[in-house]
This record gives sequence, C-alpha cells and structure tokens, in this order.
Amino acid sequence: MRYGVLAEPADLAKHPPSGAQLRNVLVVLAVLAVFFSLLAPFARTPLPVAPEFIPMYQSVLIGSNLLTGILLLGHVHTSRSWSLGILTLGYLFTALIALAHLLTFPGLFSPHGVLGGNDQTTPWLFMIWHALFPLFVLGYAASYRRPLPAHFMRAGALLTALFVSALVLLCTTGAPYLPELMDGDRFRPAYRWVSACVLALSLFALWKTAQKRPRAVLDVWLTIAMSAWAFEVLLSCLLNGGRFDLGFYAGRLYGLAASLFVLGAVAIDNISLHRRLRDTFEEMIETRSRAQWQSLLGSVLRQLPDGVLIVDREGRCVMANDLAEQMAARFEHTGKGGMAGPAAMLSLIGEPVRRAVRGEAFRDAVLESLTRDGRRVYSVSGAPLRDAAAELAAAVIVLDDITERTEANAALARALDQTRYLIENTPLAVIEWDRDFVIRLWNRRAEELFGWTAEEAVGRRIDALPVIHEEDAGMVAGAMGRLLDSATRYVESSNRNRTRDGRTLCCEWYNSVLHDEDGRIDRVFSLVLDVSEREEAMDALREADRRKDVYIATLAHELRNPLAPIANAASLLRGKALAQDRIEWIAAMVGRQTGQMARLLDDLLDVTRISRGKIELHRAPVELGRLLRDTLQTSMPLIEAGRHTVALDLCQEPVWVDADALRLTQVLANLINNAAKYTPPGGRIAILLEESGGEARVEVSDNGIGIEPDMLARVFDAFVQVSSASHLAQGGLGIGLSLAKGLVELPGGRLAAHSEGPGHGSAFTVTLPAIRPAATPDVAEQGGAAGPRLGKHVLVADDNVDAAESLAWLLRSEGATVDVAHDGAAALRLFNEHPADIAVLDQGMPEMDGLEVAAILARRVPRPFLVAVTGRGRQEDRAASLAAGFDEHLTKPVAPQQLIDLLGKV
Repeated sequence: MRYGVLAEPADLAKHPPSGAQLRNVLVVLAVLAVFFSLLAPFARTPLPVAPEFIPMYQSVLIGSNLLTGILLLGHVHTSRSWSLGILTLGYLFTALIALAHLLTFPGLFSPHGVLGGNDQTTPWLFMIWHALFPLFVLGYAASYRRPLPAHFMRAGALLTALFVSALVLLCTTGAPYLPELMDGDRFRPAYRWVSACVLALSLFALWKTAQKRPRAVLDVWLTIAMSAWAFEVLLSCLLNGGRFDLGFYAGRLYGLAASLFVLGAVAIDNISLHRRLRDTFEEMIETRSRAQWQSLLGSVLRQLPDGVLIVDREGRCVMANDLAEQMAARFEHTGKGGMAGPAAMLSLIGEPVRRAVRGEAFRDAVLESLTRDGRRVYSVSGAPLRDAAAELAAAVIVLDDITERTEANAALARALDQTRYLIENTPLAVIEWDRDFVIRLWNRRAEELFGWTAEEAVGRRIDALPVIHEEDAGMVAGAMGRLLDSATRYVESSNRNRTRDGRTLCCEWYNSVLHDEDGRIDRVFSLVLDVSEREEAMDALREADRRKDVYIATLAHELRNPLAPIANAASLLRGKALAQDRIEWIAAMVGRQTGQMARLLDDLLDVTRISRGKIELHRAPVELGRLLRDTLQTSMPLIEAGRHTVALDLCQEPVWVDADALRLTQVLANLINNAAKYTPPGGRIAILLEESGGEARVEVSDNGIGIEPDMLARVFDAFVQVSSASHLAQGGLGIGLSLAKGLVELPGGRLAAHSEGPGHGSAFTVTLPAIRPAATPDVAEQGGAAGPRLGKHVLVADDNVDAAESLAWLLRSEGATVDVAHDGAAALRLFNEHPADIAVLDQGMPEMDGLEVAAILARRVPRPFLVAVTGRGRQEDRAASLAAGFDEHLTKPVAPQQLIDLLGKV
C-alpha cells in the first residue's frame, strides 16, 4: 500500500511511521473525537433492550483480540521483543476475560450467566478487564535491553489463562463479598468511582504510549486504540446511566474499534510479510530451475508419470512427452479452430497457459475430455521457465490424469454422506468410543435418548457419563469385560439406563468391536435401542393376564354361590307335604339368587359397553337430594346390619342434574354399599350434597379401613380389589367402582377417591354439571285395581327345556294358553297348526335360530307380537333382533313381573 498503514513492508514494532501514516492517525483521532462530542450529550438516552447485541459484539471482539495476539506472536518469535511479548499477552488476556464477561452476562444463556455468580459479576469483570489491559500497554511502552527468554510466551500464556480463571472465580464465587456496582441495570455511585480510576489509568497508558521513543508504526496505532479505549470508558461507564442506553451501545462500539485498529495494522503487515516470503520462495525455485533444467529436463520429462508440455512465449507447444501426446489424442476434435494434438488441448486451457507464459504459476486447473472411451478428468498445473539472464523464456504445463481419483473421492464422499445421514437419522442411538473409553461419536438420537448433547458427550469417557442404572452396574461391567476380551467382537446386553433428567429407560445395547492391524481394540460401536415402551407393554400384558386369572376365578366363585342355594331349593321342592310358608321362602330365596346372578352379568355387560362407548343413557332432569334419600333407603339393610350411623347433609335448595336416574342410583348405591361393607361394625358414614361453581358435588365418606396410597391410582380399574379388604368384600367381581366411574364420566362428570391411608377411612366424590331447577310435573293418581289376567295364545320356543317349561307354567298361571317348542323348526310347525298372538323366542336354537323364525313370522298376517328372550345382551344383539322383526328384546334372566306386564299390554 502506498498511502495506507504501511508505505513499505517492514516490521511494525521497529519501522518508524511515515508522514502519511501520521496524518492518517491524526484524521482517525479527529473522527473519533468528533463522534464522541456528538454522542456524549445523549449518552443517557434510553434505547431498546437488545440482548442479542452483547454476543454479537463480544464474539467479534474476542475473535479480533485472539487474531491480533496470534499475528503479534509471529513478530515475537522473530524479534524476541519484550514489548511485543507483553502486548501479545495483553490481547490474550483481553480475549479470555471478554469471553468470561460474555458467559456471565445475565439473561443471555441463563438468568445469572453460564458461569454463575450474581448481578455484580459482570460489572466487576468489565472493570477488571478495562483496568488491567492498560497495564499491559504500560508494559509494552517500557524499555527493555535483554531479549525475551525462550519459553516466556508459553509460561506467560499459561499464567494469563490461570490469572483470568482466578478473576472469574473471584467474580462468581466471591461475588456476594464484592461491593455492589449495579442496581438492576442502573449504576451505583461505587461504579462511577471505579470507572473514574479505570479512566485515569487508561489516560496514563495513552500518554506513555504517545511518549514512547523511538516511535514505531505500531505505537501510533496503539495510541489510537487507547484513545478509543478511553472514549469507551467515558461513554459506557461515566456519562451514561446504565445498561442499554446510548452510551452503553456507543461505548462498546468504541471498544470494538480499539481492537480492530491494531488488528488491521498487524494484519496488513502480516500480509506484506507473506508476500515477501512468497516472492523469495519463487525466486529460489526459479534459481534452482535455471541451474538444473538443461541437464535434467529431458530425463524428467520421460520419467514423470504425468503429461508435460513446454510452451513458448507465444503459447505454442514446443515439446511434449509421450504421455502428453497420448492425452492430447483425446482432444483431436474438441479444440478451437480445428486444431489437433497438444495445440487442441492447450486451446481449452488458454487463460491458465497465458498466465504461465506471463510469469504466473498456477495449479489445480481442471480439464475434461468426453470421447468414446469415456470421460477423463485431468488436473493441470503450470509455471514459467526463465533463462540464465532471468528472462522469461517459456512455460511448463503438467497434466495429471485424476479420473480414478476423482471418481473414488466422489464415491467416498457419497458413502460418507450416506453413512453420516444414516447415523444421524437412525432410530437407534449410535455411540462410538475408543480403547480409552473416550466417546468419539454421539448421534442425534443419543442426544434425544439420554439428554446430553454431542458437544457435552464427545471427548468424555463413556463410563464418566451417569447413564447406567446403579442397580445394573455389575451386569454392565460384566458385559464390558466380555467386550474387551480380544476374542470377542460382538456383545449384546439389556439393562436399565439413566437420562440426564433422572428418568429410567430400558435399553438394549448392541456392541461391535473393530480391531487395528495389531489386533488391539481400535473402536467400539454401540447401537442403543429404547425398549421402555415394549417392557411397559409386556408388564401391562402380564398384569392383565394375572387380573384375567383372578377375574375368571372370582367369576366362577360368584356364579357358584347362587347356584348352590338354587340346587338346594330344587331338592326341597322334590319333597312331599311342604308348608305354604316354606314354599314361599324357597321362591323368595331363588328369586334373590337369580337376581344376584343377573346383577353380576349386567355389571359385566355394562363394563363392556362403557369401554366400547355403546352404553345408552336415558338422561332427564334429576333432583339429587330426593335421589340420595331413595338410594339410602335401599342401602339401609346393609347399613343396619353393620350397626353404622349415617349423617346425611343435603342442601336447603334442590340440586338438579341432567342424568340417567337409574344409572346414577346404581353409582350412588355402589358407593354407599362399599362404605357400609368396608367399615368395621359401629362405624360412621357421611353423605354430603352441595352445589358450587355450577357443579353438583356428592361425597360419600366413612371411617373404615381406608385405601393404601399405591392402590388409589388403581382402585377404579376393572377386577381390582383392595387386598387388605378381601375379608370384607362379601363377594363381587371388583368391577363396581370401574362401572361407577364410567357411568359418571359419560354425562361429563368426575369420580375421585381420597384416603389418608389404611385405618383412616376413605371418601369418594361424584361431581356433575348442575342445571336449572326443572318444573315439577303433575302426578296423576294411579288406580289401585289389578290389571286383567292374560287371555292370549302364546308360543314359547327355547332349547333350554327347563327355561321353556318354567316360563310356560308362569304364563299359564296368568291365564294364557301356551304352546312350547325346543327348536326353531318345531316352533314354526306349532305356529302353522295353532297361530299364536304372541311369540316368545330364544335366539340360539338348533335347526333354525330365533332370528330366522322371527323373520318368517314377521311377514305373517295377522302378525304376532314377537319378543326375544335371550342371554345375548350386547347392543349389536339388540339391533339384530329389531332388524329381524322382533318388537322387544329382553335379556335373561327376565323378571317374571316385567314379562307379564309387557305381554299384558299387547
């Protein structure tokens, strides 16, 4: 550069500045002063908070200081100057403490910075930074007579790093003991005093630098840097009011300028130095070539495995070796202007050849040929040839056939890209570690699975990451031992792992070992598959299987219980001369037992319907207080048997909900009965009804045996019973609460359980949306006279002989004429002989099932009234009955009075 920083390439620390350079320095100082005078009155002007400014500014600052130190280090090694060595350490110190300042700045990466500390850490680091760098500049300005020791820079860099670490430790760990400089984003008076001291030190360093003699180019640019440094302290520490005002931002920019001025000067000097070295190196090559080319050129041309061309100053080929002639044959028809041979080939690389002829060397130009033999790729390099008088005489052009190398590199690049893509996108965690257990690869899935990023994991020992569950450490150690056995190349293991956030995973590890040429372990590849969901599913299946076995055993037990008294009743009825009261007692007992069986089956069907979303609710306005009183009356026998006291607390005003009264009664009865069953004799049961926030809330609580904490989450699961209460269960399948929860949630309600633990009772709360009070309908008085007896002709068809005959006797006792059949074909024959008014048909009969018979009878005229009485009670079965032509669908066992009332209305 003629009028730039350097007029001639020279050593910055020794060469005196020229007049043009001094004028440029004065211009820069004037510009800095003008901008400062314009910005100073407005330094306290608040500006928008821009946290992203800090990392951007300090990243550039850190990079420029490091680069300045590196470039100065080259001058230190050549000059062995104490001044340059101290200044280099000063820029290293500035870069390191600026990095610490960035990492502790509050709110950038965490509330109190990555390195910790408090709100005072960052201002103290800033003050120490701006106070100590001027000391390095003062050290640079001093005079030294002895050369720099050999290991000064290594020791100095280490001490500087340790010193910065100590300062960071002081300002983070010791932050609570340091005087407070900041109040939020505003400065305290102590901050101003410290800043004034820093400014005084900076001005003293500026004065010493300006007075340094003899003055070098680096001195004048360091003077500018210290001037910008002083302006930065004024704007960002003394004239402004706090963070993120005009002075805060402008001061940082002055600080950045201070760094960039010296960097620019040193960089330009290094560029000039490299140019001088390059020129020297080219002169060496040319001198050596001139001395040897006459004797060696012919031999080299023949022995080189590359094509070589010699080109004169006009660009014409004057000589080519045999390999170059063979290469040129591929370009016979591709040259410009119908050229042939080497001339055709040279015409395609005209510009690089002209550069070589002009004296400029070039390399790695690419030339391609496409012929019948296929595509060939050549790397072309060239250099000028000079004669003994150093005059440009010719140029040498070298062609290297790199076709196979190019294709291999392309294939290798594709393979590496594919491998890298597969590793990064595989659903397996991929971990690579070496013989020292140091992690070398940690893919994206490993980051997602374990929680540590690749930057955190790579470089650490794999056994230093706490990824192994402590209870599986022994098993994993055994697997690692097998893996490190020289005879083992693959080990598979399953164990539990820990994640960074403390979760436990079940994983399968597939470990493969790669050995080097000496047979030692070089790399271990571990593929990790998360099987936690699969293991949870297997546990759930095992639990479901266990509950199925319990359910089947319980169901068999509960169904045998009512069958035993029914069998006893059958034996009693075979006896002679039973008294009427005894017969009535037997009939009542059989009715109770069949009712119990019906309730068991209905509960099972209801659970199935709820789980499949196919249960039907007949919703209507229901007054909860009345419903609670009625339900309580039905449960009083069980309560009185346990000698319990009941506290019923109802609202003064009626509470209405939109619900199915029958199903809601079923839910409340289950809760009250459970409270009675699971409370020891003489207990207390409380029933509370209240309305709040548009919701009706019913709570049934007791002081009974309570519920274990680990059972609270499972108490609403089907076929689950509290183990500690099995002696109080009084039968049942353990589906009552599951059914109750499903029935409550269908209309939008909630059912919750609470218990303080065993022996502290329990409370179940039903919450339903409340509605406005419903208008009370007028109730018409019902006549008390009994309805007429059945006078119909009824056809009964059921393959269960006992069921068909008992139903026929019941209907005959009510005045009906009954025909009985035990299969579908017989039912049709009886109907054809004696057409019936009503047909009561089972669905599962031999010959013809009930659906087929109903479909035929539904087309008869006159059409009989068709009733399905079957054990199939699913919603699909009901729909199939109605589609076949049945008028009603009843599920066994049917209450006798219900059937008689239905047939009496026909």
